[in-house]
Amino acid sequence: MTQPVETVVASAQKTENFAKDLEKLINNLHSPNPRERSQAAEALGRLRSTEAVPELIVALEHDINTYVRTAAAEALGRIGDTRAIFPLMDALQDSSSYVRRAAAISLGQLRAREAQVALLHAVEDPNFYVRRAAINAIGKLGVRDLGHVIQPLLQSDDPRIQRTAITALRRLDAQEAVPQMIALLENYIANPSPRDLPIVKTLVVALGEIQAREAVPVLVRVLEGYVGARSMAALALAQIGDDRAGPALLEATRDKSSNLRLAAIKALGYVRYAPAMPALRAMLKDEDPRVRRAAALACGRIGDKEAVPLLLKLIEEDTSSLVRPAAVEALGALGDSSVLPALLALVHDTNAYVRAALSEPLRLLGGDQAAVRAALQTLARDRVEHVAQAAQAALQRAATAPTEAKTESRPRSWLHRLLKRS
Repeated sequence: MTQPVETVVASAQKTENFAKDLEKLINNLHSPNPRERSQAAEALGRLRSTEAVPELIVALEHDINTYVRTAAAEALGRIGDTRAIFPLMDALQDSSSYVRRAAAISLGQLRAREAQVALLHAVEDPNFYVRRAAINAIGKLGVRDLGHVIQPLLQSDDPRIQRTAITALRRLDAQEAVPQMIALLENYIANPSPRDLPIVKTLVVALGEIQAREAVPVLVRVLEGYVGARSMAALALAQIGDDRAGPALLEATRDKSSNLRLAAIKALGYVRYAPAMPALRAMLKDEDPRVRRAAALACGRIGDKEAVPLLLKLIEEDTSSLVRPAAVEALGALGDSSVLPALLALVHDTNAYVRAALSEPLRLLGGDQAAVRAALQTLARDRVEHVAQAAQAALQRAATAPTEAKTESRPRSWLHRLLKRS
């Protein structure tokens, strides 16, 4: 009885005889049992075993079992070795659509620019899933000129193909496709239907990531009334950073939906809509700690120095473990060095999030001061790893770019990255 792939991988990763286990898996690619061969290929892919690449290529090219060839193609994509590019290109002609699809996906994972012509041919594959995989892979190649090849697919009758094409164009940063994407989104707004929500979301995300300023009016319309996509529209407007969206975002902060409120508050900071300052200051007292945290960061990004006393009060009194570090970050962004004494007092704060958030504001506000350097050195020895790492990074930046504190307006948010990962 063969073991599940997860068990094989876990065992291989933990054992002291890793090389022997790896050799056993490679040998299993020649097992008379096709199930063992396919499981061995999958396990080798998960282990990202470059040693197995030649044998996996042999399995891809010569194994008589469809599932083994498919597993080999998938494994080669996971491993990411460029030796697999041309065999995977050949596999786009395999008799099995499963193998062709896996080959297209893997070529995308490999960012294999050599495969662009082969993938363009695969866009015409008779199998729907192969076509989608090829479109998706083309988007990952990073070849901007391929946008004009994908753009006509926006007119496909199949919304799944449309969504895949939009995602590919987003990855290619295809600015030339923006007018057509805006027109599509306007059409969906004019004729709203629940079944169209997935493609509307895909369009909103794409226009935000491409940072299409000309899309601001249509995204505002989504924000104001397209149920299911409003929060995403707020975040897209944040990515674009155009303050024309400010009035609609400010209105959205009064919405009943907590997700929309939070997205709108965040976006107000990124578009730097100054008229929102009084409302954001009021939100620093909101009963929801998520709102207080988002409002604090927005005050920092907008540059609302009138919020300094309120931010200091949050640091002193707020009960949320995430609001206080956000207030610290905001003070760093505001550039008011008068708050340095209050920040220096936090070096031994019991909240590790506060200590981790402290390093960059200290550097920005007084990196050339002896007291700040001493505080950063203390934090660099902190028993909590992420606190120490943040301080070490700040010390390194202070040493290599001593004038940066005078020009940098936005703190590098350690906390944002941690929360995103978790």
